[in-house]
Amino acid sequence: MKTIQILLLVSILFLGCSEEKNKTPEINQLNETPEVLDGKKSEGSFLKSKRYKRNIIEDLYNEALGKNEKLETLNNLIKEITSDSLSDKTSNYIDYTTINNRYWTTAKSYANKLNDSIKKIEILAIFDKLETDYNKRIANHETKMDSIAVLKTKLSDQLILMKLFVTEPMIHNYQSNELPDIEELKSIIKDYENAIENSKEYSKVRK
Repeated sequence: MKTIQILLLVSILFLGCSEEKNKTPEINQLNETPEVLDGKKSEGSFLKSKRYKRNIIEDLYNEALGKNEKLETLNNLIKEITSDSLSDKTSNYIDYTTINNRYWTTAKSYANKLNDSIKKIEILAIFDKLETDYNKRIANHETKMDSIAVLKTKLSDQLILMKLFVTEPMIHNYQSNELPDIEELKSIIKDYENAIENSKEYSKVRK
């Protein structure tokens, strides 16, 4: 039952994420420079961190979470679903199959110890049939386990996509708003050119 609930929640998440990608996040509508990239606004600015060791995607995404309630709710739901490992959430079934697989292996090992070769073949055939019947009984469970594994991977990918597409407009705002004046660079080039030109008088071989 718990597995089914998780599958339903993940399905809802995919629908929500799909809608989210078709909308402009609220925090980007004002075309403002993200606070984490604006040294004037934030003491914790990414620019002030030593050697830029911080993760710029995570910094921007966390800022977005604080400014978009819908996004934060969705992110919290994803964290809740992925907080425990898949093995923990499916431990009852994993224990069940582990015990059964151990039994089939041990049973066949015992059957192979029979000295009567005809009896051995007969017993091995019986236990092969019993194991096949068992595998048929758990086939639906195995299908659900496969689905959970696939959805876990998809959700991980979806979170990466969310972080990329939520933060891209934010970095675009920074690129648009904070591009330094090119005249500053032109002035530096002019200073170099003047210095080079003036140095020529003192860099010639005297005749």
